[in-house]
Amino acid sequence: MYDFFFGTPQDIENDPRTWLLTIKRMLPRWPNGIPDSEFLALFDLLNEFDYEAASSNDKRPVLVETGSGASTIVLLYFACKWNTRLYTWDIASTKLSFLRGVMNDTLFRYFLDKNIFNHWKYVAYDSTSQYAGIHLLKEINAVVCAAFYDSDHTWRNLEAEITATIPFFCDGAIVAIDDANYTYKNSNAAYVNMIRTKLGLPPVELMDNECRPFGEEVQALLSRHFNHVKNLDGGSYRKNYKDDVFWTYYSSDRNNMNKLGMEKLESLAHRFEAWRVFNG
Repeated sequence: MYDFFFGTPQDIENDPRTWLLTIKRMLPRWPNGIPDSEFLALFDLLNEFDYEAASSNDKRPVLVETGSGASTIVLLYFACKWNTRLYTWDIASTKLSFLRGVMNDTLFRYFLDKNIFNHWKYVAYDSTSQYAGIHLLKEINAVVCAAFYDSDHTWRNLEAEITATIPFFCDGAIVAIDDANYTYKNSNAAYVNMIRTKLGLPPVELMDNECRPFGEEVQALLSRHFNHVKNLDGGSYRKNYKDDVFWTYYSSDRNNMNKLGMEKLESLAHRFEAWRVFNG
């Protein structure tokens, strides 16, 4: 279905950024939840990362993702390029299955000598589970060089995911989050009210459900655990988000989401945030 001709291997090697963005733009809306500018910002951060310097003879750091979708394209590309693995947690098993088909038709037409199952370990389960979540990285003796968090958008869940990953970050690892401008402490009120609206029910107001924007909360959390935390100021996202065609293409959807509090158009500049963490 996605087995189009994207150019010669040399064409792709010369401009992988455009190739990956082309794949993203062919996705249907439901797995295509992040704007192009955020997708490219994630690519840029990883492309600038010195992976070999973070590796050792016996350890090749892995990548971690919670939630799946367009971001998986970027992360799996680098997992293949660096000859390592991407671990994705998402309770939506049908989305994972769909993405596997997309990847086989696109990425693995370029990486012909590689097998998707050797480089992508997807777990259709709760990322915070003690036995099948991020904690299992300890059992496989993993080190993490980059993580992107985009699952249940509450601080309670995000804090649990990042806290679970912190013991595995290598020195200089990248930590990135979607919807960094959200302020939902325990329940994603916007999502709850979107569901209620679909059912013809009135919105509810949840008490004691506000925290600082996730970007500020993550900065504080990382600062408690690492000697130095470098805020990357959104990478290339903040430079490019205003000109992103994603907002126009999905304008009807995004505007209605904004009315329910899900998109937060007034604070788009801080939708994506990223850091590097150091212990040295």
